[in-house]
Amino acid sequence: MFFDNLLFNASSDANKSLNMLCIDLEQKYGVNISRQGLNERYTEKAVHYLKSILVQLTLECNNAINEGWLGHFNKVRIKDGTRFDLPEEYAKQMPGFGGNASKSGACIQYEYDLKTGSILDLKITPANKSDSRDAQETKENIDPKDLVIRDLGYFSTEVISYFIDSGAFIISRLNAKTIAYQKKANGNIKLDFKALYKWMQKHDIKQLDKQVLIGKDARLPMRLVIELMPDEIYAQRMKKVNKYNKRRGHTTTDDYADRARFNLFITNIPQEIIPTQTIVALYHVRWQVELVFKIWKSTFGIHKAGKIKYFRWLCILYAKLVLIVIYWHTIMVHRWYLYKLKGKLLSLDKCFKSLRNGTDRLRNAIRDGNKAFDLLAHWITGLISDKHWLEKKKCKLNFEQILYLKYCKSNIYVYI
Repeated sequence: MFFDNLLFNASSDANKSLNMLCIDLEQKYGVNISRQGLNERYTEKAVHYLKSILVQLTLECNNAINEGWLGHFNKVRIKDGTRFDLPEEYAKQMPGFGGNASKSGACIQYEYDLKTGSILDLKITPANKSDSRDAQETKENIDPKDLVIRDLGYFSTEVISYFIDSGAFIISRLNAKTIAYQKKANGNIKLDFKALYKWMQKHDIKQLDKQVLIGKDARLPMRLVIELMPDEIYAQRMKKVNKYNKRRGHTTTDDYADRARFNLFITNIPQEIIPTQTIVALYHVRWQVELVFKIWKSTFGIHKAGKIKYFRWLCILYAKLVLIVIYWHTIMVHRWYLYKLKGKLLSLDKCFKSLRNGTDRLRNAIRDGNKAFDLLAHWITGLISDKHWLEKKKCKLNFEQILYLKYCKSNIYVYI
């Protein structure tokens, strides 16, 4: 009853009032409870109960898409964190960055396998816990032949070295402060990006693939994929960074300006497995997690707290994550089946919106048991098997196109 009432709240992007929740309890269960009485039910014990449900739901899926490049890897691990501000009253439990930033904030760390849809990590942390710290704490979860695609916040040469020693693969941007060296007959020479730009301009070369050593101390052997950016993209980057540095009293270095002419990616995947042109396209699948976070916020309002007590907010957030995970697994099962049947992918955004609008059906099925779940499953299959397809974008490689890639021979240019 308490859990069902939380799902009622979780089915909306805005938190429902205590009065609305009390009315729902009376209408569905004949329970007459005051707003204060319901508010007192949101306790630390209730949070642990909801957290245990979430842990049980984050199970591995067995059905994998192994088309093209996906077949080379055990898992394709996509991870990121989404942060949002909270009321200052939560600062003790959920500290933010302080200073000019919010005194309280939360972060949701989320990792999933692109091939199966299995959720590999899902947890709530304070906003001031860095992604790099999370990477250190979770690095042992990586298995041989996993492909790890994350943004710069997670990576250090130490973590990358651990992944390589574990037999895993990575694709990452090259950190602006990480030095890249080339092996020469007279030793390791720091890569000169200014000279490289002039050479690529002179010979009209847009993309290169070099073997380098990265890190001042570690000197890890990696492939460096280099993309030359158009002048207008370079100008936009410099305008943005100069404005940022001026506001903080800093000066943009010449080294940064030289690097800003390129997109720089590092990987340890052999070139005979994934060629140069495809590495850049594969990095774009990391944007899938950004889409997931956008859906979580726009459709379920996970970032909205309001002026409510801390344990009530946390119960509501966990309930929303439970609902999201239930629908995620539902979509992933249908994604695999319909991809095999029709060769098309489902739109996460369209599916989540339609399923959220049908949350009353899920609530009734949880209450009524197996027969109701069978009817619910039949309804869901009919619902998302029509008008829920991923749409193709003009001038961009979308997720479906990237899945089909074995070798990227497209002239579609996507800027990061």
